[in-house]
Amino acid sequence: MRIEIRNAAVAILLVFPFALAIAAQEHGEWIKYNSPAGRYDVSLPKQPQLSTQDTTASSGEKLPQYMALSGTGKHWFMVGYFDYLANMTFSLDKARDGMIEGLHATLLKEEQISLGGLPGKQIKVVAKSEGEDFIDWARFYDIDRRIYVLQCIFPKAEDGAPVMQDCDRFFDSFKVTK
Repeated sequence: MRIEIRNAAVAILLVFPFALAIAAQEHGEWIKYNSPAGRYDVSLPKQPQLSTQDTTASSGEKLPQYMALSGTGKHWFMVGYFDYLANMTFSLDKARDGMIEGLHATLLKEEQISLGGLPGKQIKVVAKSEGEDFIDWARFYDIDRRIYVLQCIFPKAEDGAPVMQDCDRFFDSFKVTK
């Protein structure tokens, strides 16, 4: 049975209002955030807000998805993860399609990536939320039956080198721990 990650895309829709609430935070030094339960380290602008929601597999099974969200100004950084069951398979292409469909987004760029030799996919989409166009750079990794979704979200009007430096800082800092 295939797991479709439509809810990963829906998660970002739920994150936008939450992100707007923390958007007024000042920009400062970044922190190293460690998630023992998530088994990862990442650099973030601020201590993240943590949340949990269910994602639904195509079989109808509910899987808990854990998220950490941090932001400065108009830029938001999110790490989400969930584990899928042994009788399921995961498709990076279906994750991409689910995110695009769920956000009613337009795919701008896509590439295959890896983390320590393990498969991943990076996409850049543009979507509209509350009347404004946003860019969502997302990376999906499938590591030991755990799916990690990293997202760097910012207004389309700010697409350029300065915001991409922050996105790269966030993405490049992500490490899976044991």
